[in-house]
Amino acid sequence: GRIANKLGPRVPMTAGMGLVGLGLLMLALIPLNDSLVLIESGLLAIGCGLGLNLGPMSAVAVANVPAARPGTASGLINTARMIGATLGVAVLGAVFAMHVAQSVGTQGLAAAYLGGGIGELIGAAVAFTFIRSDSLRPPAQ
Repeated sequence: GRIANKLGPRVPMTAGMGLVGLGLLMLALIPLNDSLVLIESGLLAIGCGLGLNLGPMSAVAVANVPAARPGTASGLINTARMIGATLGVAVLGAVFAMHVAQSVGTQGLAAAYLGGGIGELIGAAVAFTFIRSDSLRPPAQ
Protein backbone atom coordinates (compact mmCIF):
# COMPACT_ATOMS: atom_id res chain seq x y z
CA GLY A 1 0.00 0.00 0.00
CA ARG A 2 2.75 2.46 0.88
CA ILE A 3 4.60 1.79 -2.36
CA ALA A 4 1.45 2.27 -4.42
CA ASN A 5 0.52 5.46 -2.54
CA LYS A 6 4.01 6.91 -2.91
CA LEU A 7 4.91 5.85 -6.47
CA GLY A 8 1.51 5.11 -7.97
CA PRO A 9 0.05 1.68 -8.77
CA ARG A 10 2.00 1.25 -12.03
CA VAL A 11 5.28 0.51 -10.21
CA PRO A 12 4.13 -2.30 -7.89
CA MET A 13 1.85 -3.85 -10.53
CA THR A 14 4.62 -3.91 -13.14
CA ALA A 15 7.24 -5.05 -10.63
CA GLY A 16 4.90 -7.72 -9.23
CA MET A 17 4.14 -9.27 -12.60
CA GLY A 18 7.79 -8.94 -13.59
CA LEU A 19 8.90 -10.78 -10.44
CA VAL A 20 6.38 -13.58 -10.99
CA GLY A 21 7.57 -13.88 -14.60
CA LEU A 22 11.22 -13.93 -13.51
CA GLY A 23 10.46 -16.56 -10.86
CA LEU A 24 8.70 -18.79 -13.39
CA LEU A 25 11.60 -18.42 -15.83
CA MET A 26 13.99 -19.41 -13.03
CA LEU A 27 11.89 -22.49 -12.31
CA ALA A 28 11.96 -23.32 -16.04
CA LEU A 29 15.72 -23.80 -15.65
CA ILE A 30 15.29 -26.67 -13.15
CA PRO A 31 15.85 -29.42 -15.77
CA LEU A 32 19.20 -27.80 -16.63
CA ASN A 33 20.30 -27.01 -13.08
CA ASP A 34 18.30 -28.37 -10.13
CA SER A 35 20.07 -26.15 -7.61
CA LEU A 36 18.12 -25.59 -4.42
CA VAL A 37 19.15 -21.91 -4.53
CA LEU A 38 17.57 -21.57 -7.99
CA ILE A 39 14.34 -23.21 -6.85
CA GLU A 40 14.11 -21.14 -3.65
CA SER A 41 14.93 -17.91 -5.50
CA GLY A 42 12.25 -18.62 -8.10
CA LEU A 43 9.63 -19.33 -5.45
CA LEU A 44 10.63 -16.24 -3.47
CA ALA A 45 10.33 -14.05 -6.57
CA ILE A 46 6.87 -15.46 -7.28
CA GLY A 47 5.70 -14.88 -3.70
CA CYS A 48 7.01 -11.31 -3.59
CA GLY A 49 5.51 -10.59 -7.00
CA LEU A 50 2.08 -11.78 -5.94
CA GLY A 51 2.27 -9.65 -2.81
CA LEU A 52 3.18 -6.54 -4.78
CA ASN A 53 0.52 -7.05 -7.42
CA LEU A 54 -2.75 -8.00 -5.75
CA GLY A 55 -3.39 -4.97 -3.52
CA PRO A 56 -2.88 -2.22 -6.11
CA MET A 57 -4.89 -4.13 -8.71
CA SER A 58 -7.98 -4.16 -6.50
CA ALA A 59 -7.43 -0.57 -5.37
CA VAL A 60 -7.25 0.69 -8.97
CA ALA A 61 -10.44 -1.15 -9.90
CA VAL A 62 -12.38 0.22 -6.91
CA ALA A 63 -11.03 3.78 -7.28
CA ASN A 64 -12.17 4.08 -10.90
CA VAL A 65 -15.87 3.30 -10.58
CA PRO A 66 -18.73 5.48 -9.34
CA ALA A 67 -19.06 5.74 -5.56
CA ALA A 68 -22.12 3.47 -5.59
CA ARG A 69 -20.28 0.56 -7.28
CA PRO A 70 -17.14 -0.40 -5.32
CA GLY A 71 -18.56 -3.83 -4.45
CA THR A 72 -19.27 -4.54 -8.11
CA ALA A 73 -15.72 -3.54 -9.10
CA SER A 74 -14.19 -5.65 -6.34
CA GLY A 75 -16.30 -8.66 -7.28
CA LEU A 76 -15.47 -8.26 -10.96
CA ILE A 77 -11.72 -8.01 -10.37
CA ASN A 78 -11.76 -11.10 -8.15
CA THR A 79 -13.85 -13.03 -10.68
CA ALA A 80 -11.45 -12.06 -13.47
CA ARG A 81 -8.48 -13.06 -11.29
CA MET A 82 -10.00 -16.47 -10.61
CA ILE A 83 -10.88 -17.05 -14.26
CA GLY A 84 -7.33 -16.09 -15.27
CA ALA A 85 -5.79 -18.40 -12.69
CA THR A 86 -8.05 -21.28 -13.72
CA LEU A 87 -7.32 -20.81 -17.41
CA GLY A 88 -3.60 -20.48 -16.70
CA VAL A 89 -3.53 -23.73 -14.75
CA ALA A 90 -5.57 -25.48 -17.46
CA VAL A 91 -3.43 -24.29 -20.38
CA LEU A 92 -0.06 -24.78 -18.68
CA GLY A 93 -1.25 -28.11 -17.25
CA ALA A 94 -2.16 -29.21 -20.78
CA VAL A 95 1.33 -28.24 -21.99
CA PHE A 96 2.85 -30.31 -19.18
CA ALA A 97 0.51 -33.27 -19.80
CA MET A 98 1.35 -33.26 -23.50
CA HIS A 99 5.04 -33.69 -22.66
CA VAL A 100 4.35 -36.35 -20.01
CA ALA A 101 2.45 -38.37 -22.61
CA GLN A 102 5.64 -38.33 -24.69
CA SER A 103 7.67 -39.52 -21.64
CA VAL A 104 9.62 -36.26 -21.29
CA GLY A 105 7.92 -34.92 -18.15
CA THR A 106 10.59 -32.52 -16.86
CA GLN A 107 10.80 -30.84 -20.26
CA GLY A 108 7.05 -30.34 -20.08
CA LEU A 109 7.41 -28.70 -16.69
CA ALA A 110 10.04 -26.36 -18.12
CA ALA A 111 7.80 -25.55 -21.08
CA ALA A 112 4.86 -24.80 -18.78
CA TYR A 113 6.98 -22.55 -16.56
CA LEU A 114 8.44 -20.85 -19.63
CA GLY A 115 4.96 -20.17 -21.04
CA GLY A 116 3.75 -18.81 -17.72
CA GLY A 117 6.84 -16.64 -17.32
CA ILE A 118 6.48 -15.15 -20.78
CA GLY A 119 2.78 -14.49 -20.12
CA GLU A 120 3.59 -12.67 -16.87
CA LEU A 121 6.29 -10.55 -18.54
CA ILE A 122 3.81 -9.59 -21.27
CA GLY A 123 1.35 -8.66 -18.50
CA ALA A 124 4.03 -6.51 -16.85
CA ALA A 125 4.60 -4.67 -20.14
CA VAL A 126 0.85 -4.13 -20.54
CA ALA A 127 0.57 -2.83 -16.95
CA PHE A 128 3.49 -0.48 -17.49
CA THR A 129 1.95 0.80 -20.71
CA PHE A 130 -1.69 1.20 -19.68
CA ILE A 131 -1.86 1.74 -15.89
CA ARG A 132 -1.70 5.45 -15.15
CA SER A 133 0.45 6.55 -12.24
CA ASP A 134 -2.56 8.46 -10.84
CA SER A 135 -5.00 5.54 -11.17
CA LEU A 136 -5.67 5.45 -7.44
CA ARG A 137 -7.44 8.81 -7.66
CA PRO A 138 -11.04 8.72 -8.84
CA PRO A 139 -11.52 10.14 -12.35
CA ALA A 140 -12.85 13.68 -12.65
CA GLN A 141 -16.63 13.71 -12.94
